[in-house]
Amino acid sequence: MYIKELWKNTELYMHGKIELIPTEWVWKYRGADVLPVTDLMNGEVVDLDTLWKNICDEGLHEPFIMRIGIKNRKFRLESGNHRIQLFHKHGIKMIPVTVQVREECGPHVKDVMTRAHHNFDFGEEVLVLEDNVNELDKYIVPSEVFKSLSLT
Repeated sequence: MYIKELWKNTELYMHGKIELIPTEWVWKYRGADVLPVTDLMNGEVVDLDTLWKNICDEGLHEPFIMRIGIKNRKFRLESGNHRIQLFHKHGIKMIPVTVQVREECGPHVKDVMTRAHHNFDFGEEVLVLEDNVNELDKYIVPSEVFKSLSLT
C-alpha cells in the first residue's frame, strides 16, 4: 500500500532530520493507553477508522516524533501513538520518525503531544548524547540516538 509522503514537505525532512524506521521498532515504544479518538490536521476529532481513511485519502503530513529527556533520561513516542496502531494493524513496514531532544520527557511536561502515560528509561538503548547534542529542542535522526537503530 502506498501512502502519500507529505511529510517530505516538512523542514525536518529538508534538513535531513527524518529517517524511515521499522514500524515494529516504534510499536514497542507506543503509548498503549491513548484515547480511542484523535484529531485530524483540521482539528476534527475522529475515531481510528476515520483517521486511517484520512491517511489513505490525503497522505501522511507529519513524521512520528520520539522525544528524549536529557535530564530525566527518559524517552517515548510523543507524536504518532494513534497512527502507530493503524500502521501496525495494516502492515505498513516503515514509518518516518524524528527524535526531539528536550530537558525532560514524559506525561508531566507542559507541552506533551499525547496524554498517554508511557515513558521508557534510557538504559543501554540511548547512545551517549553529549557527543551529538549540544542544545535542547534539537531534532536528530533516530539512528544517531538509539543503539538498536545505529548504522555503525
